[in-house]
Amino acid sequence: MTDIADSLDELCPDCHAEIGQAHTEGCDVARCLATGLQRLGHGPCRCPQDVWTGRWPGEAECAEFGWMLGPGLPDLNRLVTTATWDPVAYRWTRPSHATNGEGDAR
Repeated sequence: MTDIADSLDELCPDCHAEIGQAHTEGCDVARCLATGLQRLGHGPCRCPQDVWTGRWPGEAECAEFGWMLGPGLPDLNRLVTTATWDPVAYRWTRPSHATNGEGDAR
């Protein structure tokens, strides 16, 4: 079984940016760093360009929060609907209003 942290993709699956390089305009994988959502199709953006990290956006946070659907399969829908985007740190954070002690308000 491969751990998400151990498996980095050298190239973005859409625009083929290398790790540490900015995604190209029109890349489906690139995120808006102001909102954390897909950058494509939301109009002109003044935020810095997102760079390819070797992982799909949100994978690291899902693994950190324990929000996995199975081995190597992050629950990205849960992340986007439950977590909060931090536009300064450029990452998702656990909701502060957790009710069950696991960072989940469901």
